[in-house]
Parts: sequence; C-alpha cells; structure tokens
Amino acid sequence: MLGNGLRKRCTKTLDKFGALFAWTRVPPNVFSSLALVLAAGGALLFHLNHRLPAFVLIGLACLWDTIDGGVARAQKRVTKFGYYLEGIIDKWVEVIIYLGLAVSGYALEAFLVISASLLLSFAKPRAAMVVPLGEHDWPAIGERFERLLLLNVGLLVSLFRPVVHLGSHTMPTLVLFLRALFVMVLVGGVQRILYAKKIIERGGLDKMKVATRTVFNHEEK
Repeated sequence: MLGNGLRKRCTKTLDKFGALFAWTRVPPNVFSSLALVLAAGGALLFHLNHRLPAFVLIGLACLWDTIDGGVARAQKRVTKFGYYLEGIIDKWVEVIIYLGLAVSGYALEAFLVISASLLLSFAKPRAAMVVPLGEHDWPAIGERFERLLLLNVGLLVSLFRPVVHLGSHTMPTLVLFLRALFVMVLVGGVQRILYAKKIIERGGLDKMKVATRTVFNHEEK
C-alpha cells in the first residue's frame, strides 16, 4: 500500500534498464530465473561475512523482478505463464535470501519474517478460491516491494552501524530491522484478512467500487 506509488515510478525507470538487456534475446523466463542465482550468491556471501558484495547481489536479486518485466515488455514477449513463473521465482528469491540470514545467526528473525510473508501472500489466492477477484492493489502494508525495501535498507544501515544501543541494551542493527519487518508483515496479514472478509461478505469484487487493472498488454498469441 505505502509503496505502490514509489513502486510504479521505479518500474518506469527500471523498464529502461530492462530494455537495455532486451537486445540479448535471452528468453524472459530464463532472464527471470537469473534472480535465483543472484539471491543464492548474495546469501552465500552474507554467510561468509562478505556483507558489502552480499548487499549488492541481494539488492539486484530484489530488483530483478522489475528488470525482467522490462525485458519481456521490450521484447513484446509477455505471457501469462511468464507472469505466473515470475511470481513463483519471487517467492523463491525471498526464501533463499532469508535462508542465508538464518544460517548466519538470524535464524529466529528470518523464520518469523518469511513465515509471516508466506501467510500474507496466501491471503489473496485463498480469497480468490471463495469469490471472484480482479487484479488490484489491496489496502494493506507489507507488499513485496515494501518488504524488500525495508530489508535492503536494514542491510545497508548494518554495514555502517552493525549494532544499535537501546537504553542499556545492545542489539544487532539487522535484528532490529528484521523485527520491524516482521511486525509490518504481521499487521499487513491481518489487514488482508479483514479486507478479504469484506469482499467475501459482499459476494465478490464486482459488488464493490474498486478499479481493477489489466496485467497483460503485449501478450503473445
């Protein structure tokens, strides 16, 4: 919710970067899969305590979702399966990143965040199994863009300030950010459940005055 405007502006900018890669003619689905390699590399470097290159690779893996979309649009090869596969890869990217954090001393925080994120993400498809849903932004915090933005800010800040002092207590900076991220996602999950309840009780999205959008503008025949 909070990141929708910023996300749309970033998408327009990153579409230009995607167009730069379009000349390679690498199939968009293959290009999307490269995010898994970036995430795995970032997770490994984080575990090896090479935090700066880890931050760079993790940041690229998080941005790849938008860059690969730009590649598909520039090549005019946007497909329904590509849109589906992109969402699956996005989830795996998050899992790989948090796995890297989990084996590097942040097991509890990583488990809480990824668990809450997966539960939040399930709110939409579960509601779609009950009533018809269109493609639209749900009024809830904790969208993927917001989650990854806060995570990367935490990684960046922790490079320069590894620990924070809260009164007489000292806490790793990344732990603080991960706990804040967990709270945000948990609140967002509750918001989605309440919004789904509203849609279900009204019999579907078509009974509500909500603007939907078309996902595919250049779909292959």
